[in-house]
Amino acid sequence: MKAIINWFIAPYKTVRSELQLFSDLKNQDTTSKEEKMRIFQLQLFNILLLAVYTLFFGAFFVYIGLLFVVGWYALSGIIVGLIMMSLIKVTQEKRYLKRRDAFIKNDPTIIKS
Repeated sequence: MKAIINWFIAPYKTVRSELQLFSDLKNQDTTSKEEKMRIFQLQLFNILLLAVYTLFFGAFFVYIGLLFVVGWYALSGIIVGLIMMSLIKVTQEKRYLKRRDAFIKNDPTIIKS
């Protein structure tokens, strides 16, 4: 049960740690104005990504409730919600985290493979 709960809240933990990292990066003296602007863009991206995830997360539980009211038709909403939440998690873990530092420094050679 704990693994299921952790799967659902992992994006929230990741965004929280990212925002803390960005706050620390912005407060460093070595960060240029251009890098601070890129950090701000990544903060907005993380907030919007979390908003979209929260939308599907909420809809997932609404459709679970509807499953008891309208029957198996609501199962399609549950499946779509799970797929979209999975896509957001994969995008965040496999794509975003590898490219974050390269975006901040504006140097595509430092993308982690």
